Amino acid sequence: SRRQRQMCIRDRNTFMEKAILIGVQTYTSHSFEERMEEMKELALACDIEICMSISQNLEHPHKKYYMNPGKIEEVKRILEDQECSMVLVLEAISPSVQRNLSDFFDCEVMDKSALILEIFASRAKTKESMLQVECARLKYLLPRLQGSYKHMDRQRGGSRNKGTGEKKIELDARRIEGKIHFVEKELDKIHTQRSVQRNQRKKGMVKSVALTGYTNAGKSSIMNGFVNEDKSVFEKDMLFATLTTSTRQIETENHNVFTLSDTVGFISDLPHSLVQAFHSTLEEAVVSDLILKVVDISNEHKDSKLQVCEETLKEIGCEKVPYLYVFNKCDQTNIEYPKRVEDRIYICAKEKSSIAFLKQEIEKELFHMETLHVMIPYEKVSVLDYIHTNGKVHRQEYKEDGIEVDFSIQQDLIHRVDRLLRI
Repeated sequence: SRRQRQMCIRDRNTFMEKAILIGVQTYTSHSFEERMEEMKELALACDIEICMSISQNLEHPHKKYYMNPGKIEEVKRILEDQECSMVLVLEAISPSVQRNLSDFFDCEVMDKSALILEIFASRAKTKESMLQVECARLKYLLPRLQGSYKHMDRQRGGSRNKGTGEKKIELDARRIEGKIHFVEKELDKIHTQRSVQRNQRKKGMVKSVALTGYTNAGKSSIMNGFVNEDKSVFEKDMLFATLTTSTRQIETENHNVFTLSDTVGFISDLPHSLVQAFHSTLEEAVVSDLILKVVDISNEHKDSKLQVCEETLKEIGCEKVPYLYVFNKCDQTNIEYPKRVEDRIYICAKEKSSIAFLKQEIEKELFHMETLHVMIPYEKVSVLDYIHTNGKVHRQEYKEDGIEVDFSIQQDLIHRVDRLLRI
């Protein structure tokens, strides 16, 4: 008999499971074909092979079966002919519709939210990301308990005046709510630790930059372009290759230092529970000094993907943080690069020249440099050491009265140079 599995974490066989993808295109829906293609990419990232895609034009999805009953009958016949073990639904569906479809098809039914959750569960490696996924998974599971215990009656009391006991569904729901509370407390502890680390960086006057953007836009590739191989992060041409925020310290040629954080990628229709669960991770963007909005310029749907990023950043409170658009993968287009046009930077993350150009532009945004000319007496040669460490020397000439220096340094540090010269 069929085993109804509502949990999003499953042990898969080495072979790919076969599934049929169904979707309803309403009169008000936008980018339907784009969303269908994205769903196929999500399925592939989850080791699921889409055998066939079936769509239907409706004014609104059917209340009971998502599609009209006649279309559902057709899907069931194809499901049996293709020997598929799963049905994927283009968008998030209610628990009741999911149960109805699962009962009708006699197989597992997953909507987009469940599919994203499963990908997150398989990719989570750190304690924080695993807790975040577990929290979102439990919140997704809780309203779907109804109907999972049809064969179970109430527990009976020991005597007639005790009455009937609680249903198993009520016991399980309470256990899940308790587990959610426990996981949220653990996440709060990690969030506190992150805040302490972040405040320490701020006290050290270290500027911070956050890489944000649609999943698979090339954020991790940009990060790896800035660091040595031993500090690189995982990157792969697939959706949600990485789920954890990685932070690295970057030093410019002018000896300015900033931190660069690679955040989790965005996607359309991201389950709200996941947005909440990953809020602490995305806070790297909220408290950063500069946000880099990375866009895959070679993607034909780049405008709609950028809109998703803008909306997600607005949801987590990043409206007032300075930003730059970074259009990546220009090598796959006819656009000239590397270059900057107003707040838009065009690069290819795989090329060193582009990374060097991007680093320069970040430095211009974060560190307002000023060029100075000073004469340093020989008895205060330590000032020259400070300038070499914190600025960039353009000319250095030894004269009879001292050392004549032309240099550029961050505006915030000019008063320190002036103080050292006066001591």
